Amino acid sequence: MKCLCFSDSHGTSAYMRRALKMHPDAEVVFFLGDGLSDLEELTYDRTRAWFAVKGNCDYISEVGGVFVKKLDFITLSGKKILFTHGDLYGVKYGMDGITSLARENGADIALFGHTHIPLERYISDGERPLYLFNPGSAGAPYRCPTSYGIIQISDKGVLFSHGAF
Repeated sequence: MKCLCFSDSHGTSAYMRRALKMHPDAEVVFFLGDGLSDLEELTYDRTRAWFAVKGNCDYISEVGGVFVKKLDFITLSGKKILFTHGDLYGVKYGMDGITSLARENGADIALFGHTHIPLERYISDGERPLYLFNPGSAGAPYRCPTSYGIIQISDKGVLFSHGAF
């Protein structure tokens, strides 16, 4: 299963639109906050499943008539995925908060944004293995190119990568 992951578009949907066209085989799209209003027009594409959370700069609480929370979970292809913006868990200052949250909730994958910086990290420290993934910013990067995430989940494992513009 192929998933696209976006965060922090901050008023710019053009890059997300381009990435969606480049990956027509993506079945699932995650949006990790700070640009929910940008997402509204894209969710009319009903060929994909859309999942979103609210960021610290989002002033609306629903997209396409669906209420959007700050934290959510879904299981895809046997992997429990936690997704959040990350602001409530101190991701700009380190990964301890998001790692603890994921561990406490039995997640295999933690998706988050907020930092605007792409990150892929695999943690195997004797506990259940955990993947941390930040797609970067789909519209307002700080020190990196505009980016998005690609997640491929299969019975062989999970593969993360970033696309950049």
